[in-house]
Amino acid sequence: MKLDLHTHSTASDGQYTPTELVQRAKEAGLSYYALTDHDTIDGIAEAKIAALSLDVSFIPGIEISTQLEEEIHMVGLWIDENNPLLTAACDSYKQSRLQRGTRIINYLSSLGIPISNEDIPSDKEGSLGRPHFAKYLMEHGYVHSTQEAFDRYLNTPAFHKATDRIKPTPQEAIELIHAAGGKAILAHPGLLKMGKRWQESLIHSLCEQGLDGIEVYYFKHTKNQVAYYRRLALQYNLFMSCGSDFHGEAIKPDVPFGMEVEDYILK
Repeated sequence: MKLDLHTHSTASDGQYTPTELVQRAKEAGLSYYALTDHDTIDGIAEAKIAALSLDVSFIPGIEISTQLEEEIHMVGLWIDENNPLLTAACDSYKQSRLQRGTRIINYLSSLGIPISNEDIPSDKEGSLGRPHFAKYLMEHGYVHSTQEAFDRYLNTPAFHKATDRIKPTPQEAIELIHAAGGKAILAHPGLLKMGKRWQESLIHSLCEQGLDGIEVYYFKHTKNQVAYYRRLALQYNLFMSCGSDFHGEAIKPDVPFGMEVEDYILK
């Protein structure tokens, strides 16, 4: 089965519009496709129209950034994008991201990079994110690639200390996703910095708080990691999700669109 339940559009920090992503899903022959933009549901209505037109099995979703001992991302699938609690939360997330954009500008300015609000206009369809700044750094010759922009400027301890915004807890994200009728999925656990013992403790705790699934299949997960998260999913009776985290070739050139799995479990 080929599917992708973790992708991003221009509604957050992706390269392609929701319609273009649905078209790619059709061309790739995906059995299921989900749009999961960062902290926003702004692209779902457009994607739904495109999916209906192209006969694509579409799942509305979101990826919520949360904070515990480190940043943890929670994907929500099958959400009702019109749920008032969800729409209110997304409005607050957007304002928080825009405010963070000002802090990022101030941080880069402190490093001697001449940048202002006019240099980084937020996408009319979405919110201001680090890829917008990575693009600026590339276009003005400070770095040669998006990865270098993140490594040197946008993903360092000093950057996070100066710019981080207040995020919900994983439990709050799970409750919000459930309130919107969705399923809560722990995204790309292999990217978490804490060790396996901490991760097992985290998953056990999240299950008690209502976690529904784990993103077992992720393009950066090794075979050993897939086996490990698959075991945990079976142990805790969680469904195994599959996502590429596709943003577009210009933003994450090494990330494929769509993934093929043999034993995907969808509850």
